[in-house]
Amino acid sequence: MRKHLSKIFLLTAALCLLLAGCGQSGQNAETLPENSTEQSEQAEQPAQAPTGEAEGDEPAAPEETPETDEQTYTDNFSVDQAAAEAFAQKIQAVVADKDMEGLADLMMFPNYVGFPEDAQFVETREDFLALDPSQVFTEDLLTEVSTADISSLEPSQAGFVLSASGRPNIVFGVAEGSLAIVGINY
Repeated sequence: MRKHLSKIFLLTAALCLLLAGCGQSGQNAETLPENSTEQSEQAEQPAQAPTGEAEGDEPAAPEETPETDEQTYTDNFSVDQAAAEAFAQKIQAVVADKDMEGLADLMMFPNYVGFPEDAQFVETREDFLALDPSQVFTEDLLTEVSTADISSLEPSQAGFVLSASGRPNIVFGVAEGSLAIVGINY
């Protein structure tokens, strides 16, 4: 049930990114529409589950899933600046290397890839790896991501926007307790 709610939330967040990005290339993350009801419900669920239990072992339950990050997060606002910067550096490195495998490792699926002519939700890692790397790693995306100021990343409902001037960008945020890329916008 939790996985299904998480997938619904992530799809909703990606849809919000798509709708917010349509025709508004200069907007930043602070002007994206908020989906606070679903975000609040997801953030509250992990906190509510252990409080009804009397056993002392229950608080560790949210960390049972294998994660690459050492920390489990409840939402984008629970991510500290150092963790956001470290994840942004990983993104910058794989984008600079034009590494499709590395980028796929940092993504959650399904994932929104907003190509200018053919925006789509990529359902699986394999579907993403089947995309043309030259279409994914455009010169504009390479420039925007490599010159982004990762020391000034700020959380929003949609996540953290990694871009020097707004568009194109890579958006990352909390997905199932850890950081992951949730969308790429061109």
